[in-house]
Amino acid sequence: MPEPTSLIFDLLPEEIRQSSAIGAEVHLPPGMTLLELDKLTEKDKETLRQALFENQVIVIRKQKGIDATVLPNLAKIFDPSASDIHSAGEKAVSDPKNILSAYKAGRHPKAPQVGIIGSGKFQDYEGLKEIEVVHLDHTLFHEAPLSQDDLDNGYTRPYRWHMDTPFYERLPGEVTILHSIRIPNMPDQKIKFPGGKEKQIAAGATACKSKIRSLFSGARAFALLTPEEQEFAFNTTVTYAPQAYEYIRQCKASEDGLTIPSMGREVSTEQMSEWSWDKVAEHPMVWRNPMNPDRPFLQVHGCCVYKLTTRDPATGEVTVMDDVEQVRNVVYSMQRKIYAAENIYAHRWEEGDLVIFHNRGVMHSITGQLVKYKDDQDKRRMLWQCTMTSTSAPKPFREYGGVNDTGYVKT
Repeated sequence: MPEPTSLIFDLLPEEIRQSSAIGAEVHLPPGMTLLELDKLTEKDKETLRQALFENQVIVIRKQKGIDATVLPNLAKIFDPSASDIHSAGEKAVSDPKNILSAYKAGRHPKAPQVGIIGSGKFQDYEGLKEIEVVHLDHTLFHEAPLSQDDLDNGYTRPYRWHMDTPFYERLPGEVTILHSIRIPNMPDQKIKFPGGKEKQIAAGATACKSKIRSLFSGARAFALLTPEEQEFAFNTTVTYAPQAYEYIRQCKASEDGLTIPSMGREVSTEQMSEWSWDKVAEHPMVWRNPMNPDRPFLQVHGCCVYKLTTRDPATGEVTVMDDVEQVRNVVYSMQRKIYAAENIYAHRWEEGDLVIFHNRGVMHSITGQLVKYKDDQDKRRMLWQCTMTSTSAPKPFREYGGVNDTGYVKT
């Protein structure tokens, strides 16, 4: 067989993919060590798109030294309509009213679309005098976190399953790109799933492997629904809470990180930052994949949901569910089916990895307990994150009358 002359990809091994339907490794064209976008052919770019939209997560190894300015241009290969604005805004979130400020994420001086995330303090990095980034873990957000004995025995949980988008004023980007800059060596940790199954994940490593994100596929989540649930999802639009990450900042999540199990801690709309309905996110419950038009994706952020609007395709009758507790319960009853060891992909990092995930096709979560290492200089970790707001709204899998194609609430 002749040697390949262009970019190619292979599926990750079956023991890694399992039932997740996630994961492929991209191999750059011969002679290309670091990704050079201007040297990729149109065929190479089409192969990149195919790899991602079929497998939802792709990894390009050994990219240590890549320039930060490459990442925004790489994102536009998958979403030509992407803006040059990070999905969290032009500047890193710092308002304490917003739960996302807890990460203390920075921005790369050469590329404001690229966030700096991880754990620990760094001095004189890329022109930044000092930056401190925080790795959040489930003990800060779960209603009933793991016991100290479980933590001491190496157990962890997903923090909160989400897409990269604020659900206000900006639309979700098609992709998120992560690049590992520093990956420390730390012991493996474990996630225990309902029914007793466990999944081993790596909390950190230098020469070999590390984990910082777990993901599940919206396509797999949809496939697990009953026919009745699928029909309901096809015909339903999700309205998210106004200033969603302010709304839930005092709430606590379920042990799987998929929902908020009790009411009462939500911030009232009167106490939020200024907002208006025409900037509040409203998306289909089931999204269309750009290159897999016959493959539906259930894409819902269960912690931030606010209202469901369902249309009967036969009669056109519209039903509105606006009791937030009921909305959460309905969404959770659908999404909880995906939460099993075999359906979750946990990336094991090698330093220099460039990982691209389909932000409109997967849900992802931070996992791992790193707080005991936060003051250890040898255990610091750093990643670049590029996620840019799109200028086109997610498309519903099934077109039907009354669907709002702007991505925002109609007023």
